[in-house]
Amino acid sequence: MSIYHCSIKIISRAGGRSAVASAAYRSGEKLYNEETGLTHDFTQKGGVIMNEIILPKHAPMRYQDRSVLWNEIQQIEKRSDAQFAREIEVALPSEMTREDQIECVRSYIRDNFVSEGMIADWALHDKGDGNPHAHILLTLRGIDEHEKWLQKQKTVFANSRDEKGRAIYDPSLPSYDPKHKEETSKFRIPQLDKDGKQKTRVREGKGTELLWEKITTPANDWNEHSKAEQWRASWAEHCNRYLNPEERIDHRSYARQGIEMEPTIHEGIVARQIEKEGKNADRYGDCHSCNSRSYAFSFGRNCESECTQSPSDSDSSISCVLRNKSVGTSQERICELRLE
Repeated sequence: MSIYHCSIKIISRAGGRSAVASAAYRSGEKLYNEETGLTHDFTQKGGVIMNEIILPKHAPMRYQDRSVLWNEIQQIEKRSDAQFAREIEVALPSEMTREDQIECVRSYIRDNFVSEGMIADWALHDKGDGNPHAHILLTLRGIDEHEKWLQKQKTVFANSRDEKGRAIYDPSLPSYDPKHKEETSKFRIPQLDKDGKQKTRVREGKGTELLWEKITTPANDWNEHSKAEQWRASWAEHCNRYLNPEERIDHRSYARQGIEMEPTIHEGIVARQIEKEGKNADRYGDCHSCNSRSYAFSFGRNCESECTQSPSDSDSSISCVLRNKSVGTSQERICELRLE
């Protein structure tokens, strides 16, 4: 089976990060940051196989220029904690050809992100160390038919109340539409004072008007938790179109797949480098401990029917001991390997 990896994170100003710097690093290019006056030069970075920007409908062609795109995004995001982009990092199965890897990523991007209105800036990295992967930077605002950035949030009239009487907006229910006031005015929820009467206000030149509850909601569903599951599952589906049955990947955990195996710990390049220098890295040791336990457990399951009692020391240099171990209400079959 190939290795599955798909991580999702946000690049924001609050974390002290820059959209321009992030794009420069991932693309291996030199970009000028108009906000800070710095030039981010990663043209000497190795392992960048290719990069490209894929535009959705209504996006102007000038956003094919990486510098223009990310500098403009930094300009429109005014808040000190503004979110610039969403990054999705995926591991590319080494069993796939380079052409298949590129086409797989492009198809994944078009089906999941560009079709929804996001601009995707992605790059393929491969240093020849068996870890080909892709970085996908996605915009967080949609673009309207006039080639203008949309708001991240919108204000709508509430159309219901929850069990505590608070005004809410339920997209599954009819709602007020200012373009069709007469037909939809009954779906509005009034603002109430402490006596339960509808609040009013007096506007100069317009007289007294009734007040209605309004709710601020996201302009799109891109931040919904369910999207992460959808995108992770879709990456596995796209990869499996190019893989043989025995190589296919699954986005679900071992537990969700019903596999009784302990997941390993991601070592990371830092821990691996420490080990190469002959030093001790806790994460490296933890990872190998997990691997050993997973192997032992798997071995125990496989030999359960063959090894029902411990062989004598003279019969084998490795003895297999099977015992039941209670963990809460579950029964776990353990196989111990003992070197004589």
